[in-house]
Amino acid sequence: MIGNECMLGQIASFMEALGLTYDEVVHKIPFRNLLVMQRDKIHPLTGVKVNKTTGKEMAERRRRNKRNSKE
Repeated sequence: MIGNECMLGQIASFMEALGLTYDEVVHKIPFRNLLVMQRDKIHPLTGVKVNKTTGKEMAERRRRNKRNSKE
């Protein structure tokens, strides 16, 4: 079994992802806290950055697109 398909897989995943020891995962930190810690872990950002635009810029772009589609 690999990953989160059994209890040992979950323990191994927590140890690897959060950098914890076996003792911390099994005896010291409650399971719910481990889940929250794993969910809150910082992940690398992927994709394209979305730039904020104002309503005026959006309206202008729309007008330009309408003019270009008529031609």
